[in-house]
Order: sequence, then C-alpha cells, then structure tokens
Amino acid sequence: MDKKKIWIVTELFYPEETAVAYIFTRIANYLSQSYQVKVICGPEFYDNNKKGFIDDLNISSEIEILRTKSPNLNKNSLIQRTFKIIILSLRMGFLICRKIPKGEIVLLATNPAPLLLFVRIIQPYKKFQLHMLVHDVFPENTIPAKIFKNDKSIIFKSIKYFFDNAYSCADHLIVIGRDMKEIISTKVNRFKTPPSISVVTNWADPEKVSLENCNTIKTNKIILQYAGNIGRVQGIIELLDAFRLSNNEGLCLNFRGTGALHSYIENYIIKHNLKNIHLDGGFSRNEENDILANCDIGIVSLSFGMYGLGVPSKSYHLLSAGKPILFIGEPKTEISLLVSENGIGWSLDINNQNDLIAFFNQLSSIDSGILIEMGKKARQLANIQYNEPTILKLLQTEIESIKHK
Repeated sequence: MDKKKIWIVTELFYPEETAVAYIFTRIANYLSQSYQVKVICGPEFYDNNKKGFIDDLNISSEIEILRTKSPNLNKNSLIQRTFKIIILSLRMGFLICRKIPKGEIVLLATNPAPLLLFVRIIQPYKKFQLHMLVHDVFPENTIPAKIFKNDKSIIFKSIKYFFDNAYSCADHLIVIGRDMKEIISTKVNRFKTPPSISVVTNWADPEKVSLENCNTIKTNKIILQYAGNIGRVQGIIELLDAFRLSNNEGLCLNFRGTGALHSYIENYIIKHNLKNIHLDGGFSRNEENDILANCDIGIVSLSFGMYGLGVPSKSYHLLSAGKPILFIGEPKTEISLLVSENGIGWSLDINNQNDLIAFFNQLSSIDSGILIEMGKKARQLANIQYNEPTILKLLQTEIESIKHK
C-alpha cells in the first residue's frame, strides 16, 4: 500500500544546525517511516558562520527536499533580516502554490513569519489539512526584542490581527509549552472556528550524550555556561549585569554561540575588565558533548515579556547531559515549571536583580553533592519522559487525531 503524503514547510532544515532545523529534520525522519515526506525549505545554511561545521545527523533518502534561495543579507541587522524573510516567504509561498496539490496534509513551521500570511491566502484554495508547529509567536515576540515598544500602537494591533487570523486558519496548532498554549489560545479563540491546540514539547537525546564526558569538572570554581543563540530575547544583558555585580570570584561564566548580542558581550567584558566571563563562537552538534561537559550548571534565560513566546531547546540538551539548570526568566513559563516541578535546578525571576545577585553570591558555597543529585534527576527525565521516540510518537498521534475543519 502506498504511503500517505505529508508536506513539511520550514525555513530551516538539514544540513543547517539551528535548533529548529534539527527538530524538523528529526520529525521528517520519524514521519518518513509512516508517510511519504516532502519538504519545502530555505537554503542550506542560515548561519554562514557554520558552513564549515560537519554534523553526523543523517537524513532518510526517502525524503524529497525542495529548496528555495534567500538573499545573502546579514541576519543580525534588523532591516536586512526583515527584507530577507519577506523575500524568502514569497519564494516559499510560490513553491507551495506550485508543488502542493489540493487536500494534502501540511506541517508548517512558524518561520519565516510572513509565510503564515501567504498560507492564510492560499489555504481556502488548496484546502490543506494544516498543522502548525509553533516555535515562535508573532508579532508578540517583537516586543521583548524591542522592535515594537509595546502592544498599544495601531501598527502593532493591525499586524497582530492579521497574524492571529493566520494562526486561526490552521486545523491544528502544536505548541511546545504550557505557557505558549495559554498565549496561543487568546490569539485564536476569538475566531469562529479556532483550531485544536496540542502541547508537544521538544525532546532530549540522552543516547547521543555520554555521561562519562559530562562529569562535573573538578576545579576550584563553579562553572556556569550559556550555550546557544546569543540573541535579543535571551535575557543576556540582565544575566551579565547580575553576574558582574555579584563579584563572586568562586564562579566562572562561559558563553558559547553566535547571535545579535555576541559583540555586546565582547565589549562588555572589555569595558568592565572581567576575568571570570569568557566568550567563544558557535559550535556544531558534533561538539555538543564536549561543550556540555565544560560546565557544572547550564543556564537557560529569556527576557521579560517572553512568557508563552518561546521554549529554549537547549534546556532538553542539558537534561541529556545530566546538568542542573539555572533558569532566568518569568515564573511559570514551561522551563521554569520543568525545573521547579522536578527539582533539577533553580528558577529565578529575571525582573528581580537583587535575587539574581544574591543567588550568584551564595552559589559558590553549595555542596557539590546537590549538583550531582540534580544532574541525576535531569538525566532520568531525559531517559523516561523527554526522550525522542516518546515525543515524536506523541507528535504523530496528535497529527493523526485531527480532522480537517
């Protein structure tokens, strides 16, 4: 019997190594066991700094990939990035019109954001069974990124209406956190036929992370590490200020990654003559084991205003590595709940600088046995609750349970 088709539409896909690309590549591989998978995506490399990196991620030969080009512009420049994603969205929209027949099953990413508006226009004619995997909530995420000052302007309200309508045209919205479900519900429930909403988190990959390489480092300092996208909504400035003001010589803070605030950290270190904060560049997934091993505590942070707008996938990599997590962000977000409910680290309010400073000041006196115990609990969660087969099976089940509106 011929397999049913499913189309995956995402800007980021193999061999790109960003978190979203990795997630959609793994989803495509998993679904290819049951479906004929076709992918419409952007160019091979989103981050030009990673073109030389080699990854051992394999992709099924049964998956058909249709790529479109995007302008070679600077993703860290707001104006150039905006122009780039509009052009890319148009090109991907044309590919959808040309290549996807009526009535097909489509799994759509929320990147690039303008593509959602084009899909909203296309949907009544193509009558897709449309599933949207929500990693970004637009335009709400532009406020913490300081693109818009607040949600009061007419321009913002107009953009929000059109995007809310675009999200509502899906048959099914798959969100990656409980807080995100709350925010997405408010976006779509005012429309006549709102989509079903499921929570399917990201996952850990404990089989690929050797605990032998991730043992707590035996040094005279506790090493905290932020590894991942160094962007505008990651709460980097608040983290840096609190760590500097604590002035605790028993701690060391390492940054690994690329992004819009990479040069900001570089200048911050020089300006304040900081010896216990270190900055390095991006890394490939093949290097992830070694990177994760180079810390005692992994940091996950989100700016104020990011409630329900994002769930950092780095959290699940830290579970795999058996590392305690220091979450800095808003209370009751998905990772805040994950950490607090399972006793695998600390959750601190990004708006309370005094608490952040106090935490860093007392951290060097913590018993190493507590860190080890938290790490064991984190690894257990990765093995039992957040492993890849369990999460991807749930994703497929949720997709197959939905009927076309």
